[in-house]
Amino acid sequence: MVSMNSLTRVLFSITLVIVFSCLPLGSVPEVIGNSHPLPHVSPKMEKPEFWINKVHNPTFQLLKPEQIQELNDENLRRPDFYLCQVKDLKEEWSREELIELLNEDWQGFGETSEVRFGRNGNPLKGSFWRELKENISEDRIKTRNQLSFGLIVKRADIRVFPTEEPSLSSPAHSEFDRFQHSMISPGTLVGIYHFSKDLRWLYLQTPFIRGWVERDAVAIGIEKKTAIQYEEAKERLVVTGSYVTLFSDSSLQKEPLVAQMGASFPLTRLPQSNGSDGQYYIVKVPYREKEGQLAFRNGYISKGEDAHPGFLPYTQANVARQAFKMLHQPYGWGEMARGRDCSRFIMDIFATCGILMPRNSKFQAQVGINPGPIEGKTSQEKRRVLEQATPFATTLRLPGHIMLYLGKDKGRHYVIHSIWGFQKKGKSGPTLERVGGVVVSDLSLGGNGPNGSLLERLTDIRFIGEETDSKKQ
Repeated sequence: MVSMNSLTRVLFSITLVIVFSCLPLGSVPEVIGNSHPLPHVSPKMEKPEFWINKVHNPTFQLLKPEQIQELNDENLRRPDFYLCQVKDLKEEWSREELIELLNEDWQGFGETSEVRFGRNGNPLKGSFWRELKENISEDRIKTRNQLSFGLIVKRADIRVFPTEEPSLSSPAHSEFDRFQHSMISPGTLVGIYHFSKDLRWLYLQTPFIRGWVERDAVAIGIEKKTAIQYEEAKERLVVTGSYVTLFSDSSLQKEPLVAQMGASFPLTRLPQSNGSDGQYYIVKVPYREKEGQLAFRNGYISKGEDAHPGFLPYTQANVARQAFKMLHQPYGWGEMARGRDCSRFIMDIFATCGILMPRNSKFQAQVGINPGPIEGKTSQEKRRVLEQATPFATTLRLPGHIMLYLGKDKGRHYVIHSIWGFQKKGKSGPTLERVGGVVVSDLSLGGNGPNGSLLERLTDIRFIGEETDSKKQ
């Protein structure tokens, strides 16, 4: 059984920790506009080639496909990572098991003494929670329940509960909806546990999280193998752009479907060298028939779009270019407003190389080789560890936030990351300088704030590769 209660609490803390943890109880920081670029960042530093050119052998393959598979298998065996091989889920669930899953969600995010606010800034009152509980519809769960398998047919939010209503800590913090788990890409295999009372929502398991998705975003396979075979197709087209558009017709006009970096689709045909019909990739995409059954059709992706047959080789150059494709794209808690938070940024980068990462920063920082404990070390000691770090294959974490290491320039260590904001000293107390996107910064960021710099707060450094590789760079 895959438990997601504690996972979601960790996910929700990603942004709130980095933004608010240093404030006195009850205070709210003044928010000021972002300055761009950030201090100590020149325009040339916002190009991947600047950093790639500093690497001795940027096309060296850090892990071969079979080694990546071994790493993925190891990550899947870690129950604390909350990753799930959906195709291996058991097909029958008891009422008690499903009630336990639903209770975990309610205990973490249901009604408490803490006041939560909805879309219009009004408190979520008892009537809201009663109606929500009724829509979860525990009374409709049978003694024995057959798990169905399906595929996501369009980019969809996965929610803690079957509702579009947000759960906000205050009306002023609408960017952080506690009911928002994440976003699920089209083509994702899911296991379906249960329906809401209004039949609008499905309670399901994805490869990295469990929650509720609107029914019209899911096509259910009449037979399990129909959905499983789609996922297991070997020849695949991997989305390597930040976002790519698929169409249902060869004129690239009808029913556009958005796919996010790291998503992949069974590849039917590569672009041809001649003829108007050779100006696109053809892939197999799932769609939902009128009654909700799973079916398939061709999807067309312009050959000018950023996509790649198969995974990218895991090299520093490839990871660098993938990361910078998202530069200046918006921050989005749980991918709200078509953005990314810090851990989804990391997850999507490594997905293009076939590396399966957990969804949150705490667990991502446990993937790879630990060069030694750094928590509690001095800034100078941390810098010495960073001197040996491998650019673009090293993640850096502090509580609630994760970053990708770029390298060193003029004595400063740099990262690329998706960040909501950082704190600075102000005349009347701490101020939050909002960044709200993917940026390059050095590790001194936040140094004059009450919490200290990124470097001072650094707790984890992990190299994703073979131990001998870090010595070659």
